Amino acid sequence: MTANLKDLIDALPQEAKDERPNGAEIPREELQKIFADLARRPLPVGSFHRLWTVGELSTQVTLAYLALWVRQWFSDSTAKKQRLVETNLRVALKLIHSLGYLRGAAAKLGQALGSLPEIIPDEIVQTLDRFHFDAPPMHFSLLREMVSNELGGDPERLFKSFDKEPFAAASIGQVHRARLKSGEVVAVKIQYPGIARTIDSDIRNISALLFPARLSKDWEYTKAQFEEVHRMLKLEVDYVHEAENMRLAREIFDAADGIVIPRVFEKYSTARVLTMEYLEGSHLREFLARRPSQASRNAFATKIYEAWTRMYRSGMGYADPHSGNYLFMRDGRLGLLDFGCVQRYTPEELELLRMAERLLDEPEVLPALLRRAGLSEKQIANKDCLLVMRKSCDWALEPLRVTGPFDFTADHLKRGLEIYSELALKRYTRGHPVFVYWNRTIIGIRVLMYQLRAKVEMRKVFSM
Repeated sequence: MTANLKDLIDALPQEAKDERPNGAEIPREELQKIFADLARRPLPVGSFHRLWTVGELSTQVTLAYLALWVRQWFSDSTAKKQRLVETNLRVALKLIHSLGYLRGAAAKLGQALGSLPEIIPDEIVQTLDRFHFDAPPMHFSLLREMVSNELGGDPERLFKSFDKEPFAAASIGQVHRARLKSGEVVAVKIQYPGIARTIDSDIRNISALLFPARLSKDWEYTKAQFEEVHRMLKLEVDYVHEAENMRLAREIFDAADGIVIPRVFEKYSTARVLTMEYLEGSHLREFLARRPSQASRNAFATKIYEAWTRMYRSGMGYADPHSGNYLFMRDGRLGLLDFGCVQRYTPEELELLRMAERLLDEPEVLPALLRRAGLSEKQIANKDCLLVMRKSCDWALEPLRVTGPFDFTADHLKRGLEIYSELALKRYTRGHPVFVYWNRTIIGIRVLMYQLRAKVEMRKVFSM
């Protein structure tokens, strides 16, 4: 078992114990068995196998909450609270086991659930948040052949030293610390064998599930949005593309910005292995555990938003902002990690996004924007549709309309997620594909701001 997984097992019960009635704890032995099992299991790539695993997980979760519902009939208020916490913990373990086994797009679902504090139960959020950087890794014996095939030799021969135990693992690959023969300490990201095939399998499964939607008038737009997700997932498993994203991003910032993007070592990088400068720092959970000052939290939150803004102004969308993609460095600098999910906007997309910016001071352009984004005249004339669309835009722009620091409270986050849920439930989802990841980015950054309890002068940063 790797050191970081042992830390995860030791930390999870204590982190959640304070929140649980009567000291309910995650069963550590069961968690250890899960990670030991996942470490040695090869990635399932077949469409049917993956679909069956997801269906089995769905059934287990449904039955767990159904059993809770029945048991609550015969419980007092204290017992109800404890049983709810215990059920949430069991569901979290089931999610970790199944999604950790599937990895890829399925693990990204776990990441998404782990990024919804105040919405998803705390026990599940605290567990699934680890998918951002502490997902159960594969045993190195399953990845050794990948390194050898990609770099032309065993890692022990190519590097001066190479840690077989990863210090980070996520949905697409895991990261090992190494030292080049020239002396530089590097982070080597190794893609899970077969991960690209799993993405195609999951896309085929989802496409089959979406078959009834083909009869909808909005199918062409749904299809375009779905294809954009598929395109971005395919780019995430192309480390050559990620290395180029990192090179482009490094050109945007200088030392005075306090925003660091690791340097790529091209000699030791391919489409499936990415070797980059090793950055020393803490992830969000560790940073917050040190009880940083409000000023420190505000400063890092400002850098998170500035990093996104500067890249956007340069035609790039850092489209996967979550706790695992940032390092909080002791000297106050912010490290940016993982540039697989980065959009490079086309001139048409930039023109559309610039038009959306105008809503900040010209709310009357909303109907024209919706028309450009693909909504029909009937939808634009629908008062309810226009109202919900305006609410979503107002929420997204709310921090930019405040002079001075904006306080990212739980209420602000909840309102936004409720508005997006309303859009989905009322099926007001027609739109240009670029907004799929644009909206995801807005929510991701707001979650980070809330987790930091930050106050940021958003308009000032956005206008720079």
